[in-house]
Amino acid sequence: MSCFGVVIALFRRRGNNGQDGRMAAETVALTPQRGYANAMPDNKNLSQKNGAENGQESQKKEFDPTRYGSYSGPVATIEDFEVIKHIGSGAYGEVGAARKTCGVDQGEIYAMKVMEKKRMIKHEDMVQHEWKILTTIENPFFMSMKYSFQTNRHLIFVMTLAGGGDMLTLIEKECLSEPSAHFYLCELVEAVGYLHSQHIIHRDIKLENLLVANDGHLLVTDYGLAATNKFAEDSTEGLIGTRHTMAPEIHLKKKYGPSCDWWAVGITYCDMRSDKPCFDGDTSTEYSESTVKRRPRLPKCLSPRERGFLNRLIVRNPSQRLGTGPDGTMYVKRHDIFKAVNWDDVVAKKMVPPFVPNQEMIKNFKCFPESAKNASFPTFEHPTPIYWPVVDFTAEALL
Repeated sequence: MSCFGVVIALFRRRGNNGQDGRMAAETVALTPQRGYANAMPDNKNLSQKNGAENGQESQKKEFDPTRYGSYSGPVATIEDFEVIKHIGSGAYGEVGAARKTCGVDQGEIYAMKVMEKKRMIKHEDMVQHEWKILTTIENPFFMSMKYSFQTNRHLIFVMTLAGGGDMLTLIEKECLSEPSAHFYLCELVEAVGYLHSQHIIHRDIKLENLLVANDGHLLVTDYGLAATNKFAEDSTEGLIGTRHTMAPEIHLKKKYGPSCDWWAVGITYCDMRSDKPCFDGDTSTEYSESTVKRRPRLPKCLSPRERGFLNRLIVRNPSQRLGTGPDGTMYVKRHDIFKAVNWDDVVAKKMVPPFVPNQEMIKNFKCFPESAKNASFPTFEHPTPIYWPVVDFTAEALL
């Protein structure tokens, strides 16, 4: 489930038949039977009966596709944007680069995520949950909402375009050096620590969900699988996430907490440095068994301090994993690998990025995979509406 400046995940296979042997990014289906409902108890009342179950159309309530909720001012509509290019496809929607054609931000290019209501009816809680995080999160290393609205058949989230693409695309030709990986690691640790301070577990940290912004700094995206109001290490459950980066306790269907994100940070760092997986498996079952039973095979290129750090993160027992407990982030930041890091400078974005996309790259979308550029993008002309609960998603500052 990633993408490019938005909150979906691409499924690009780098598995046993691929060049680097990395397992395909399989994301477990989200259904109450698989634990998704239990993962978000605070959102169970967000959904309303929408009269369109099983894809059936309903017009029982008055429907205005240009407006959400009781907000009385102007709101963005699809007519306010010009879709320039289709740049991403994911499990729950398509992503396009779109230029704003009016308002104080006229000419600004955003990432537009488009979801079909007919498909998303079954995941209404997830949509509302994602919106809640997008509109409340306050951290420089996270994607945030700019606009959101609906058409007759689609839900549309408009967010910042990350012109550097995603991390998986960035390293396809060559893995990162230690200094470059360390830069992104510092910003990722700051981001994950912020989430945990807000009692949010991301549950899907991976290369595809790490974007490179226009200024070269990291943007973490895809909050659809996140769990909120989670304090303890046994505060949630459910086989949710991407198997490649899921912690052993999730594979084993045990209760778990924020430390599962630190396991994912460790695996993701290994992926930045090497194209070889830490665990093997030709199937999902085999990969799960490898994760819960075998020692991780760390990249040979790692320095002693990198190896020492990862040996504290990629630990099978979550109670012994670096980052566990209420002060977990503090202990992660105290590790020797961050000895020379000023964390105030990290938050202020004073560290120099190893890669900053230039204007030509951003304008011509050169940091996005070619496969996404050639796909089709939804049209918005269907005359018959499908009802969706109304919520004012629009950022007033941009109206």
